[in-house]
Amino acid sequence: MSELQEIFALHLERYPQMQPQDCVKLLYQNEFGPGHSITNENEALEWLKQEKELLIPNEEELFLPIGNYLYRVDLFQALKQYSLEQINTWFTQTANEQRGSLASYMKKLKEMKTIVASLPFSFSQEEYDSYIAYYRGAAYPAVHHSEKYQSTYNPHYRVVRKNIWNQ
Repeated sequence: MSELQEIFALHLERYPQMQPQDCVKLLYQNEFGPGHSITNENEALEWLKQEKELLIPNEEELFLPIGNYLYRVDLFQALKQYSLEQINTWFTQTANEQRGSLASYMKKLKEMKTIVASLPFSFSQEEYDSYIAYYRGAAYPAVHHSEKYQSTYNPHYRVVRKNIWNQ
């Protein structure tokens, strides 16, 4: 089993209602990290302060691997131990250091077709292929979670490299 297949099996176990858009988001974060999410550290901190007000208690793990040495850090759990400023520093440092390549991302998108066929996603191969055709036509942008994922799981996290966290 490849690293990506293991990552998707883990995420599918926790988030069985993942949609093709959520798979693409995870692949994008795996390759490019969180750099698409921020323009500067101060804006990122303001965004984090606003998002803090939307948090609801959850039982998520602090770290959820997304591959490529990156993790989604659940904000509700993180704020039990760390300040907004610390979380933001680790997030922005990750964004500044993580680099990806379009060639590698395209390879991962291709591998994803095999992963969809091998795991019990809530969508069909045809639905995935249709979303990828749409996504290709949009020139492979960063995407948000699907509405279904957002309403079902209420995700609030930051992507960080675990070796940067709590240095």
